[in-house]
Amino acid sequence: MRLLTSFVFLLSLTQNALAQDCTALFQAKKQLVANTMLCPSAMNEDLTQLHKHILETHPDPTYYGEINDLSNAFQNAKASISQPLSVFDFILVINKYLSALKDSHSGINPKQFLYSVNLNRQVLPFFVEQIDGHFYVSSAHHPDFILGAELLQIDDFSVSQLFEIGKALSLNEGNATAARDEIASEYMSVAYNLLAMSLNTPRSATVTSVDLKGDTIQQTIPFTASWKYFLSALFKGKEDNVSYIFDEQNNGILTIDSFEPLSLSHFKKQVDAFFSEVKLRNCQTVYIDLRNNLGGLLRAEEYLYSYINTNKTPIQTNYLYKRSDYDRFALLSPIQQMQFVNRAKIVYPNGLISKEYDFYKLPKGSTYTILYDYIPENNLNYTFYGDCKLILNANSMSASVLFAGWFRHIQRGEILGATCMGGMGGTFGNPAVITLDHSQIDVMVSTLKFTPLHIQERVLAPIEPDVPLKATREDILERRDPFMRYLKSHQK
Repeated sequence: MRLLTSFVFLLSLTQNALAQDCTALFQAKKQLVANTMLCPSAMNEDLTQLHKHILETHPDPTYYGEINDLSNAFQNAKASISQPLSVFDFILVINKYLSALKDSHSGINPKQFLYSVNLNRQVLPFFVEQIDGHFYVSSAHHPDFILGAELLQIDDFSVSQLFEIGKALSLNEGNATAARDEIASEYMSVAYNLLAMSLNTPRSATVTSVDLKGDTIQQTIPFTASWKYFLSALFKGKEDNVSYIFDEQNNGILTIDSFEPLSLSHFKKQVDAFFSEVKLRNCQTVYIDLRNNLGGLLRAEEYLYSYINTNKTPIQTNYLYKRSDYDRFALLSPIQQMQFVNRAKIVYPNGLISKEYDFYKLPKGSTYTILYDYIPENNLNYTFYGDCKLILNANSMSASVLFAGWFRHIQRGEILGATCMGGMGGTFGNPAVITLDHSQIDVMVSTLKFTPLHIQERVLAPIEPDVPLKATREDILERRDPFMRYLKSHQK
């Protein structure tokens, strides 16, 4: 009896110790994701909250997979949280669960806990380029990093470990694994900084690399306060989403960093200005650069499409909605909802707005497909009939993928660059963000699916380039854009 009593007492002590070693609420401004442990009950509630939210708001969780993929992923995730985990490890659990959707608009931004922190926290920003299985430093905040050096290890983390973590943090659309892996290279720095981030204490990292002479070296590189890095990045940012140049061969090169302008009318004026000069110069070739364009307004990308749509092919896209507290109409303000309803009633049952109103009246949980069908027009009433090429990379997402799909569908020209984040079957979109109650992880979940009308079957394959462009080590050393190298080599 005394032995049993002693065992129960020890068990109670062990349980109390475990309870004290974990928390039910993560505080991002006071704690670190790498060493703050979440209790199993807290993680289970967060996971259940997310699963319920997806079932209520996501338009088609099974589009890219099988009927039981998400429920199986949910059960596997629950089985992996029976013991306390760090917030970082729980992020990986959540992202693995979300990967069952294969939806680039449903996931986690791993940079969240780099941004929403005490700005005096220490970070070590760096970026690498993967070339033939090796990782070369392409840029870094601290000048002691050697540009073009092959990175081998930082502290106890090998680059292969950081790359695998980067893949676990990455988003994916369908089977765009090449795009996922390219983004994983960018997330290697994020992964290291989340795992190595300190509070206000100054610290440094031991960086092992192969220098330009071929010698393996070790450097001690200090971290910097995160506010200094964020401030410097802010000043380096572009003021406009749209820019363009004309080279010596009279090629027009239009770069659109985002389809999410502060003003759609200003965006249109900028695109107008480019094509006005294309017309004036009588350019024979135009390049449209959508690299690192994460998407935005469909009306913006469709306006761009109007200038190259030589056959006046209509934009015909099925929008699959799901009625929820997070759909695009539910998120309108009360005044905007009232205005929408009044406009719809005036013309009902005619017009596209009437179809939107029919969806608006449906009960929560209902799905509804609306066909948006029109031929985009532009302010200049001008169409460019010359040679047109499109440039993409892994960060060409969402509206950029839709533009690329239409570009290839009308056989408008060659696509250069790298695999983008999606395929000819369209993309998910219009994500809404929820914050998990205990871990405070922000998770975005799609509320719409965009599918071109001519796509009749599920498409998982991504849009691949006709002409692959990949950075070389020489490009890194010379700070040269691979596209500009391509352009120079193809000058007539």
